Amino acid sequence: MITLDLDLSYLSSQYQIGSSAMRRYQKQNMSITQIMEAEAAKGNTKAAQFIMQITSNPEELARVLQLVDPKNKYLILMNMNENDLMMIMEYLDPKEMVLGLSIFTQDALLELMMELPSETLANLVLKNMDSNKFLNSIPEKYMDEFFESDKIDRNLFMKALENIDEEQLQKMMENVTGQSCYEEGDSILQRMNAMGEDDFMKAIHSFEPDGKKQLISNLLLEKPNLFEEFSAEAMVHPFSVMQKEDVLKSLTVLDTKEMLPMIEDLPQDIMALIATQIDPKVFSEILCSDFASVIAECGISL
Repeated sequence: MITLDLDLSYLSSQYQIGSSAMRRYQKQNMSITQIMEAEAAKGNTKAAQFIMQITSNPEELARVLQLVDPKNKYLILMNMNENDLMMIMEYLDPKEMVLGLSIFTQDALLELMMELPSETLANLVLKNMDSNKFLNSIPEKYMDEFFESDKIDRNLFMKALENIDEEQLQKMMENVTGQSCYEEGDSILQRMNAMGEDDFMKAIHSFEPDGKKQLISNLLLEKPNLFEEFSAEAMVHPFSVMQKEDVLKSLTVLDTKEMLPMIEDLPQDIMALIATQIDPKVFSEILCSDFASVIAECGISL
């Protein structure tokens, strides 16, 4: 049996149960349903309508079970399994999810973010900053890793290279050959297109950081979903230099379902704690429709 902090004075007044009778029922450890049945047998019509009242009016069940009390919600939620708790989480809004995530350290938050699907993580980054700001905030090694994606073929590279500043092309060729380069851009692109695959990729990696940023920007203009080819570590990097409060604020751009993977592996007690933020009326509606056995543990048999 789930022992909740109940407002017995409300039950007494709402269902016309005398205080002496209520004290007697308490001493006998009677459940709420048993109390109502005993009262109904004595002709208490209000008590006889109790089950119909709470099933047709979720607000009444919320009032009876005192679901405004986070402790009561927590005790009920602890009687649900992981899948049930994940379902409950879907009824929280993003700000409530973020408030729940605030229990984690910043390092733990970053780890959870890196476990998000790449599409969700890319969405998170680009809703908080544009691609240029992102590229300016990450180490060069992450750009080099990006170039190794099998989603970028030579044709795509060549198309993106057409809009690279000539100066950046010349610096790249100087890095490749070790000699000064004064060729025009078109000539350099022709030389690159004639290279073997290994030499071609060596040339790509030989761009200066600014050239790499230009190249990536051009690639993203051609295929925006290529942003998902950045590693999770790269996409989370800009958040690693933020204050924890700013990291949490950044997460509010996601919807609740997108944040669910961040909490699915948490211990049950932590998940239940986060879920206590659910609106009492919504929670009572869910309890009535899907959790009759849990309500029974609270002393009410539907």
